[in-house]
Amino acid sequence: MRLDQFWEHIFSEEIERVRAAWRALKAEERLAVRDFLVRAADDEDRLAAQRQAAAFALSVIEVPPPGALEFAREVAHQTGRHLTNNKQFDVSLKGDGTLVTTLDVEVSLKLCDSIKDRFPDHGILSEEHNTVYHGDEWCWVIDPIDGTTNFAAGFPIWGVLIGLLHFGQPVMGVAEFPRLGYQFYAVKRQGAFLNDVPIRVSQATTFASTDLFAICTRTAKRGVLPIDCKIRAPGSLGFEVLSVACGQCVGNLGRTVHVWDVAACWPILQEAGGVMVTNLAEELFPLHAGVNYGRVEFSMLSTCTSGLMREARARLSAFLDS
Repeated sequence: MRLDQFWEHIFSEEIERVRAAWRALKAEERLAVRDFLVRAADDEDRLAAQRQAAAFALSVIEVPPPGALEFAREVAHQTGRHLTNNKQFDVSLKGDGTLVTTLDVEVSLKLCDSIKDRFPDHGILSEEHNTVYHGDEWCWVIDPIDGTTNFAAGFPIWGVLIGLLHFGQPVMGVAEFPRLGYQFYAVKRQGAFLNDVPIRVSQATTFASTDLFAICTRTAKRGVLPIDCKIRAPGSLGFEVLSVACGQCVGNLGRTVHVWDVAACWPILQEAGGVMVTNLAEELFPLHAGVNYGRVEFSMLSTCTSGLMREARARLSAFLDS
């Protein structure tokens, strides 16, 4: 395919022509084309029609592989059932002082094996294994038990988080909280759902005394937050973010966060209308090839609206940035 024909296909706003152009690319060419489309879609100096065509092309090439969502939902559900029914496990401390159980490791290996069996060309990042991102076009990010301390204690707020990245950018997320009977999921540009029912964030633009705001225990130890809300500490960062996505909380603040804590939740929150920022010097996503994300630790803040985010950052900057 000639170069001029390629770009005609990519900007055609016809699904099959875009797909044909994308399939014709070599693996090493795809990242450069995707990055160009991202820049074109966000370039205010370009004609609106050009930005629209670039955004359309992205919407086509970022669609997860056939069956990926159904696979993730099923494997998350089965993993949750397995964890709920398994009462025999050992608990130990990691080097950072957090708990890990033998089931964390066992389930992580099983999830990795299931993904490799179904999608052998995809990469995997996991809290317990494979912490280096290798630049794969498609990469799964898993947290086998989000809220391990809760799980080990028998407290019901814990979950299985499974995210899917396209060139390091989250495009799909599934989060199963089996003891609560909750399954959240989203695909980029296709909406967010809880148990197959569409969800949306609260429309709050300022804090109110009746609002709920979720925090982690490390945030609680920093002192009283300067916001007029009812504070909750569920003990699962994924649940905290998703409580914002479904409108239960207006925001959440987490410290000592890793990419597997948020990769699955990021697209769900965005599709529900929410906003998330971190204290990293540059954006967390897309991930960068060769980075060991086990060593990348950050604080994150999510809110239901951009208006509330402005107020939250003004009030909570000391908690987020320190």
